[in-house]
Amino acid sequence: MNGKNITPAAYRQYHALAKHWASDVDFFKVETVFLHHLLDDYFIRLSSPEYLEALKSVGAKLLQLEKDKYSADILLCKHLKNLEGQTEELLFNHGELLEDKHEQMEHVMTHLTSTYRTVKKELFFLVQQVIKAQQKIS
Repeated sequence: MNGKNITPAAYRQYHALAKHWASDVDFFKVETVFLHHLLDDYFIRLSSPEYLEALKSVGAKLLQLEKDKYSADILLCKHLKNLEGQTEELLFNHGELLEDKHEQMEHVMTHLTSTYRTVKKELFFLVQQVIKAQQKIS
């Protein structure tokens, strides 16, 4: 087979980046719980007519984010398992496949991170509006 060889240095770089992504996914898991608590805490006020459509939108995006996070977590676990199955002493004869999988994972993580930031900003903005409206009433 005429596979592309991956150098030990490239392998280490892939592995380090994949471990970093795993840390990001773990962070997203914790933060998603926080976002749900935030929604729960403000749900009654957010379900009023002036916020209802925005609440539905953020809720749907948060649900999709969780699905994307779950998929990314599964893919990342497989990717790490593949990377950890390699050793520096081996010639990485399936380098193109490893490179392709790593590149796919990079796209998945970029999308997940971008989506997470967007959803978090939208939810924070929505809660901020509710808080400001409540302060005007008080």
